[in-house]
Amino acid sequence: MGKNRGSMSVMLLCILVWISAYGQEFSAEVLSKNIFFLAESRENVTVPVSPVVQQGTEHQYQWIWTSHDGRHSNTTIAKIISSTWEPVSKTLGFSKGSGYGLSMTANFGNAGELVFMQTKPTSVIVTRFQVFAFKVTPYEWPSFHLGSDVSFSCELSRLPEGTTLQWEREGDPISNTTLFYNNTIHMVIHSVDQSSKGRCNCALRQNGTLLYEVYNVLNVQTRTFNMPVTLFRESSNSSVVEMMCRSSSWHRKASWTKGTSQVEAPTTLTSDDRLEIDRFSSPKFNNKYFPLRLSPVTFEDGGVFRCHFNNNLMSYVQLTTIQVSASVGPPGGQSVVLKCEVSEVSGDPVTLAWLKMEGRTGLVVKQDILTESQPNWTLSVTLPSLHRDQLDWQCVVFREGMLRASVPLRLRVAGGRSGLPDLVLPSPLKDYTLQISIIVPCTALVVAGILIGALVFYLKRKKTDPAVTSLPLTQKNDPVYGNITDPQADQESQGGQDGNEEVHYSEVALGEPRLGGE
Repeated sequence: MGKNRGSMSVMLLCILVWISAYGQEFSAEVLSKNIFFLAESRENVTVPVSPVVQQGTEHQYQWIWTSHDGRHSNTTIAKIISSTWEPVSKTLGFSKGSGYGLSMTANFGNAGELVFMQTKPTSVIVTRFQVFAFKVTPYEWPSFHLGSDVSFSCELSRLPEGTTLQWEREGDPISNTTLFYNNTIHMVIHSVDQSSKGRCNCALRQNGTLLYEVYNVLNVQTRTFNMPVTLFRESSNSSVVEMMCRSSSWHRKASWTKGTSQVEAPTTLTSDDRLEIDRFSSPKFNNKYFPLRLSPVTFEDGGVFRCHFNNNLMSYVQLTTIQVSASVGPPGGQSVVLKCEVSEVSGDPVTLAWLKMEGRTGLVVKQDILTESQPNWTLSVTLPSLHRDQLDWQCVVFREGMLRASVPLRLRVAGGRSGLPDLVLPSPLKDYTLQISIIVPCTALVVAGILIGALVFYLKRKKTDPAVTSLPLTQKNDPVYGNITDPQADQESQGGQDGNEEVHYSEVALGEPRLGGE
């Protein structure tokens, strides 16, 4: 009996060792591996898997794909039976790679999770890959017009947890207009000149560590001759716009004019012999360079600005101004109306959107496409009541799918402190967190009091009149309101906001809305 027990133990040990050795081949590679690629590049993306050599029974493997964009889920794109490949789904952009690996075209839609698994003789996952695609728009960067606003965007097919996506220059965040939403980081560099030249990186970082980056080089032309430019600027007390006018040859006379229509005679603003008027100014003309500076910018400043050297048109600037405002709704209610307006829409349509901001991440609340034929170019949002998490907003302007401007609006209550995270909101502004902290304890105290009173009443009645039985109390609980939170996760930029970045907020003081019946 003892000998058989020992033989049985040895046999079980051998089986366990065999199972361990057999499964070790797969267990070491079950963890997900990350692959990053730039969409629209000419080179194919390789997803490597070495050939698996097995003895004995037939072995089968397959590749399963789930795309990041949600169009495909658990789609089988390739099968391998005893080292023989069955036809691969080339229509989806995949093909046979080296060994048991895959090759795929660098299409943004191909990003997703790829799982290589054994299906026979047992079903087991061999390895899995998370393939992330970057898309930079525009893909090719030309030499940009001097004085123009340059817009870029960098999109990631899916943002890994705990990572940040940002535009950088030499490892530091670029201090310009940036906006993150829908896994895309947008950037605008205003009025580019020769100091704007250089390499710009779209970087994915995790806890400050660089995971992947794509870059391009920004080049700027040196003159403005016959180069029309469209600029978008907010109207505020601290806003500035600078318009460029430069020639490569020598000229004697220079002037800037403004016109609001084709038939109206232009008004001369500055010239080589008059360098300043009202809010417009220019430096001394050096016979080649004569920019125009406007500060502050008002909503009525929108229009066409022209720069002439002698009688030659050297610069043509279409300035579109943007203004935001907030107002209390009709008397008797608690509503707040946010309004965003552009001075003009000419040519290509413009998309206006109101974003509720959480850090640098925006959640689109409302958007609209504005065309040249519309009677007005505004976008309004009505808030039924103002909550603590509804104080920071941005009106953003998109044209041809690219961010052109972003105007912040920070709301504050009359008499309150603006821009502070611990801003105290007087009634009737809503704070559901405060409601929970008050209603729940009060409800608990009321219920406890009722129970204690019932118990005392029951004991007294039982002592004086044992024939009377206590009836169950019918209790109606007060309603408890839950905290409504934004489902969009906040993506904070690593290292905080750049110290040189200047963000201008339009602050609107709201008086307390009147309560009905007062």
